[in-house]
Amino acid sequence: MAVLDAQGAVITIDNVSTVATTIGEVKNFAFGDGAAADIDITTLASTAKEFRQGLQDNGDLTLELNRDPSDAGQIVLLEARAAQATREVVITLASGDVATFDAYVKSVSTDGAVDDVITGTASLKITGDIVWS
Repeated sequence: MAVLDAQGAVITIDNVSTVATTIGEVKNFAFGDGAAADIDITTLASTAKEFRQGLQDNGDLTLELNRDPSDAGQIVLLEARAAQATREVVITLASGDVATFDAYVKSVSTDGAVDDVITGTASLKITGDIVWS
């Protein structure tokens, strides 16, 4: 089994011109946490609850960031959120494995604390399939 390194991963988001812009200062990411819906197909003749699997929901992409107001990728995140725009997101791992999907930006937070840098979190809702190549 191959173990993939997170170090060296690059995450891009398309800007208005559909140009891939790297999101800088990403500390960690998590994505694909969704689940399929349960469709209840129980009838009066059933002896127990019966279900069928519904469509897959690929969940969210969550980015933990060192906030940088001059970073082009972080600016695109804010612009996409304000425009309520769906954008293509690409995660390229150091191994060369690539995940491509569409998403819209749900939120971008900014957090500060004593003896710390300004950090934040961006939450993107994945819409459609995640394509691995």
